[in-house]
Amino acid sequence: MRMGSDKEWYDQLETAILIRVEDFQLMGYREIKAEHIWSFLVEVVWKDQEDPRLHQRIHDILQMKIASLMDFITMGPPGEAKKEDTSLQLTEGQE
Repeated sequence: MRMGSDKEWYDQLETAILIRVEDFQLMGYREIKAEHIWSFLVEVVWKDQEDPRLHQRIHDILQMKIASLMDFITMGPPGEAKKEDTSLQLTEGQE
């Protein structure tokens, strides 16, 4: 059972997310936005977790690696590419 909506969680975590955005921008990744980080957290990091507590969520934000985030931004969530590859193979085999 989720203790709060995504909007409530975002409101609580916004400061940490904005700090991380600034960190990445100082490293030269100026295209990183808060929305990228939030989507990565929700769709990848917390996807299979029951309901991480506040301190765990903050830890995840502050320990996020730029390489993982950039992979997510450029390739989408894990498993999405696999689904596309499977459908491509099925289409090719039917011709």
